[in-house]
Amino acid sequence: MYQVRIYVDHGYFVYEVNTAEQALAHAHAIMASGVYRRVNHEDAVEFHKPYKVKVVGEGLGTAYPDKFVRT
Repeated sequence: MYQVRIYVDHGYFVYEVNTAEQALAHAHAIMASGVYRRVNHEDAVEFHKPYKVKVVGEGLGTAYPDKFVRT
């Protein structure tokens, strides 16, 4: 299982998908559209502006590690 974490101003939402490919596709779609859409417990649709999305799970390493440099 892989978690998709959508960070918004007041915290983050999280849900699970089965494959890394699904998780990466979801993360990309959320960031590309600039909106996270969800249905709350009252069956109302909410829209949130994400500022970051993380995918968490096994085997997500890279052959091209980067580093952050503050300017």
